[in-house]
Amino acid sequence: MKKILSLVLALAMTLSLASIALAEPTTVTVWATDGAETVVYTQMFEDFNATHTDVQVDFQPFPQDELLNKLSTADVVGDTPEVIIIDGLQIPYYQDLGMIACLDDYITEEMKTDVLPSVWAENTYDGKIYGVAQFDSGMGMWTRKSELEKLGVRIPETYKDAWTVEEFEDILAKAKEAGYAYPLYIRQNKATSLYFTWMPIIASYGGDFLNRDTMTAAGALDSEGTIKAYDWMKKMIDAGYVNAACDYEDAFFGREEALFSMLGHWKYSDHVGAFGDDAIIVPMPDYGGGVYTCSGSTVVVMTQKAVDSGLGDQAWTVIDAIMSPEYIHMVCDVNGGVPARSSVMDTMDRWQVGGRLYLYREQLEAGISYLRPITPAHATVYNAVASVVTDILAGTGEPADLLHAAAEEVDEIIYENGWNIE
Repeated sequence: MKKILSLVLALAMTLSLASIALAEPTTVTVWATDGAETVVYTQMFEDFNATHTDVQVDFQPFPQDELLNKLSTADVVGDTPEVIIIDGLQIPYYQDLGMIACLDDYITEEMKTDVLPSVWAENTYDGKIYGVAQFDSGMGMWTRKSELEKLGVRIPETYKDAWTVEEFEDILAKAKEAGYAYPLYIRQNKATSLYFTWMPIIASYGGDFLNRDTMTAAGALDSEGTIKAYDWMKKMIDAGYVNAACDYEDAFFGREEALFSMLGHWKYSDHVGAFGDDAIIVPMPDYGGGVYTCSGSTVVVMTQKAVDSGLGDQAWTVIDAIMSPEYIHMVCDVNGGVPARSSVMDTMDRWQVGGRLYLYREQLEAGISYLRPITPAHATVYNAVASVVTDILAGTGEPADLLHAAAEEVDEIIYENGWNIE
């Protein structure tokens, strides 16, 4: 009897230990760029960990350069995470390296139909979906309603009645005369950001960064349309409407030397905090080829390591939670980004007709957003364009000459790496 009891107790202890072992949660490591959303991500993953027993998130934010360096050595070091939050334009590069996994088998039809088409466009490469995003970018011009009324100009309420470039230049002249030292802020203090924010102007002039059929720069980056777009930048500087020497962020909402801030949702809190209901968004002007906005955002991808190690389902549990309405709300309330899910926008007043940010939604749903080229050569093009902008701001070159030289340099790298499409 004692032997039987001992065996029963031993078996019970074995089963108990096995149960404890099985109950230990799986850890999913998430790497992200340390930025405006970091505080929200931290709160988001703390909430996730508190409400999940089978999966726990180890959230690790890094400065952008450090994150990219870590990703470049992760395979060698052996510390590749299961989930990465990165700029969407990085998808082709990491997909070509075989580092990120296709999500087609994980994404539900409900998610596909609820998420904005512009979000899927950015996350699709070579016909497959490699990422999701909580938000898309809103792009237009922030200004002040009361000041426009003082100048006696009409205020566009939709992208369909945007100003022509001639109208806009006339308004800038009036603003200059009214005392605005440099009425247009284009974030000239950060030349790299003009890779994104200048895209609507380039598109309206009929230009582009790359030929979308061949994914090469010649005839696109230095096309007539692209040159005209950068000629207009130089024109604004020469006219005294843009301060090329600006090295600060608050030309519009702090110093009030600008009446227009030509950038996106990421300064939402500063603009509304400074001017309240007087801060409004108007569409980008029509430069002759129609009105455009730009789209693109931070995306969430699953690594191939997660799939190969049998953690694909757990990684998707985290990604699926990130795409929940609750967490999308949390992020967009901070950064003013366009919620990726229409169902989320439908619950928020500012995204309804007449709401403060409705123009962003209207533009994306109308399909007038222009994506930057989705290519493994993204960093090459990005750096080349930033260099061109820097030289234009410094007055050290003509746009046409700078763009021709940039196109040659970009194509040399594209062909060398086989990133072109034949």
